[in-house]
Amino acid sequence: MLLTHHALRDRPNVAAVLVLASAVELGCLPLARPAYLTVEGFQGATSVTIAIALAVCAGNVWLWPQRARRGGWTAIAAGLLSFPFANLGGFLIGILLALVGGAFAVAWDPAEDPPGTDQ
Repeated sequence: MLLTHHALRDRPNVAAVLVLASAVELGCLPLARPAYLTVEGFQGATSVTIAIALAVCAGNVWLWPQRARRGGWTAIAAGLLSFPFANLGGFLIGILLALVGGAFAVAWDPAEDPPGTDQ
C-alpha cells in the first residue's frame, strides 16, 4: 500500500515523529550496553518500559488517527513519568519531546479539504 499525499495529510505525522523520537532518546542510554541492564536495576527497567510505551503511543497515533487524543494523553503521562523514573526524563530532552508530541496529538484535528479541490 503506497501512501499518497492525501493519506499522509490525514495523519498526525509531526506528533508521531516527536513521540517516537522521545522513545528513542529515553531508551538509548539504558540499551547502549544491554549487559549492564541488570546492574542498572529498577531505573534501567523503567526507562526501557517507558520507551516501549512511548513507541507504542507513536505507532497508535500514526496508524489510528481517530485515536490520536488517547495516544497523546498517554504519551504525556509516560513523559511525565519519565522524569522521576528515567534519568530525569532522558536529561530533559525525552520528556520535552514526549510532552510536545503528545500535545500535538491531543490538539490534532483532521483537516477538511479546502473548497474547490476535487479528489
